[in-house]
Amino acid sequence: MTIGTGTFSPSAKFWIPRPYVYRLRIARYGDTITQSGNHFTIHATPPDPTFAFIAFKLEFYVWSTNTYSLDFTVTEFWAKAGGVGPEIPLNFSLTYLIEQPSGMPLLSFDWFTGVPDYQHFDLPPQLAGYWLPKRLA
Repeated sequence: MTIGTGTFSPSAKFWIPRPYVYRLRIARYGDTITQSGNHFTIHATPPDPTFAFIAFKLEFYVWSTNTYSLDFTVTEFWAKAGGVGPEIPLNFSLTYLIEQPSGMPLLSFDWFTGVPDYQHFDLPPQLAGYWLPKRLA
């Protein structure tokens, strides 16, 4: 597993109940993002074959009633310059916030110092018939 240094807000050991996080917001800075389960690939603007790879801890990604600290959630973040060669660890920031105007809690993943545009990804919802009320709109 390759990962750079993470910064976390409000703190690395800020604990969140997984049922209270409905969505991931990943900065793309004009790039495109594809998802495969708990893995996300950020593709540079063509014709540049550079890409970055993010992996969220599977235990966090799938719905559960567990509680996790922010520093537990991301397990990999690296890039391959030109699409080949070694995995280059990348630094990132992960922030727990309440999205406005919906009031929906989410995790925001940022990795560059420019002005981001974001792509949103819904996390897997609770199991059918579970006692918690349905997620927010």
